Amino acid sequence: MSRDPSPTRRQILARGLALATAAAEPAKAQGPDDFKWFDGHLHLVSQDLQRYPLWPGPPPDGSLPPGSAPAPGASVQEGQPHLKPTAEQVVRWMDEQGVATLAAIQRRSSYGTDNRYVLDCADAHPDRFRAVVVLDADDPATPAQLRDWTRTRKIAGLRLTGAKSSAGGYPWLDSPASLRTWTVVSDEGLTMDLAYAPQFFSADALDAILRTARQFARTPIVLDHLGWPAVTGAPGFGFANYPSGLTDQPNVFFKLTTGNLNILEEAHIPAQAVLRRAVDRYGAQRVLWGSDMGSSAGSYAEMVRRARAAGAALTTAERRQVFGETGRSLFLRGGAARV
Repeated sequence: MSRDPSPTRRQILARGLALATAAAEPAKAQGPDDFKWFDGHLHLVSQDLQRYPLWPGPPPDGSLPPGSAPAPGASVQEGQPHLKPTAEQVVRWMDEQGVATLAAIQRRSSYGTDNRYVLDCADAHPDRFRAVVVLDADDPATPAQLRDWTRTRKIAGLRLTGAKSSAGGYPWLDSPASLRTWTVVSDEGLTMDLAYAPQFFSADALDAILRTARQFARTPIVLDHLGWPAVTGAPGFGFANYPSGLTDQPNVFFKLTTGNLNILEEAHIPAQAVLRRAVDRYGAQRVLWGSDMGSSAGSYAEMVRRARAAGAALTTAERRQVFGETGRSLFLRGGAARV
């Protein structure tokens, strides 16, 4: 992947001034965009409980979906609607907000590994949705199932979630069985979408992800919720605590979501300064946005508005990349082509 040339001293000073200004001033409203947005993270839930029954139990790792109390940033959502939208509702909202396409992420807390609804939605709306399925990476049946879906359904990637095991490792990332699943993702040119639990910064989790990213260097890996950076102020905004190797690992991408915006709002840290820092550190080509509609509270219009405000310190070209091109390249055009 091509990289931007190193910034000059003048550019570094200018960016530092932009960060300081963003930290001191409220976000400015942004006008209409001259490009179509891509939403890299939205959960769909059917109202047809006979055809698509809800999963009866909690996630095996005990985690909660982002934005659900007592998750970080939950208090800022009090009084906001917590919607679980259908595909038809989402298509209407997308048209209203200028969002052309999106990654429909299987809602694990609603359906577990029963991906029927997200797959059916992607098949019914191929010009709007691509499915990111959730499966058990340790299940011996997963590799064959994944290969079949790449040929018969509109899928773009696989999402894995999990916490540290009692033995101290991350078997859902690097056990022999899960590595067979990773091999299929790599072979089929899919994108791997990762969310570790619990929803707080973990250097150990990021170290494990970095090791796997190096092993599968041609597989694009998206860290949901920016990888849960620790809530700190300028100048690092939590990214200084990340493994240094992530900066130069071109197949690792960072997804800003409403869950991050909630945490930052609660901590009184300006989101536009944090997004500016993420883009400076990793490049706009490795940063994307996802609404997290279906897990985080709020209306879709409000989520888009808050994302647009978070991009206030970016250039027009950077906004086009973060809110459009990065996500499209990962979930619509074949993620392996990005690496």
